[in-house]
Amino acid sequence: MTAREELLQLVPPPADVVADIDWERVEDELDISLPDDYKWLAERYGSGSFDQFMTILHPSSRFYPTRLVDAAERAAELLEQMPESLQKKVPYEIESLLAVGNTDNGDTIYWITDPEDDPNAWTVTANGARNTKWPHFEGGIVEFLVAILSKATRMDVFPSDFPHPHPVFTPDPDPSALRRR
Repeated sequence: MTAREELLQLVPPPADVVADIDWERVEDELDISLPDDYKWLAERYGSGSFDQFMTILHPSSRFYPTRLVDAAERAAELLEQMPESLQKKVPYEIESLLAVGNTDNGDTIYWITDPEDDPNAWTVTANGARNTKWPHFEGGIVEFLVAILSKATRMDVFPSDFPHPHPVFTPDPDPSALRRR
């Protein structure tokens, strides 16, 4: 079974996802090609969160903090502005980190964009908002989600009660529905 099939079984996606993503525009804005598994994930699940805790940044998110290009640019700025003493503790080249997700605790999930010209070979790391740990996951973003959400892999930057025994994906609410309340 592929990682994609495992994720679909582990966390069923919403039935009514409308994904009209201009990948060429997104990649132009980021100045880098993106992995195929990420594109599949964004198109199949849409914008939202896993267990109302972990969000994979989405190119079409209606919310600035979870919109891929905006959030990735902000995360890069924060890395570049870190004091040099903290930058030395990052086990990767700062320029090779591209934010792909975040959590409600302020943790950031990054692709390690090496090799830059082969995005399907990128691996994943995460950094807790309150620590200097950078655990590495040897696989792409869909494999990462399967490993974390199935509890096959534990990253100590995430809280011990994440994920729930039966993880769910919650789509972002329609902003017009929020205004009606």
